[in-house]
Amino acid sequence: MYAPELETLDQLLGGDMPLTVIAKLYSSPEAFRTGVRELLSCGDVLLLDSEGNGVPTWRWREVFDLSSAEHLGKFQLRVTPQGAKRVI
Repeated sequence: MYAPELETLDQLLGGDMPLTVIAKLYSSPEAFRTGVRELLSCGDVLLLDSEGNGVPTWRWREVFDLSSAEHLGKFQLRVTPQGAKRVI
């Protein structure tokens, strides 16, 4: 079994995924927020809004602090080439 961060990257190799799906890979909401923020910070994933635009760094906290399922469903993650190399 992968650490949830590696599992996230592995799942994203198949395409962009909503945060609501990614959250299920983690043991708790706090683990999810921490893990995904780490992946974002190191450049392994991109956070996208409902229109497919990259969410700027200054908005990340807002996205994860309002982590209701309805809110999270409006955002997706995309693996970057750097992140893909970690699992290939």
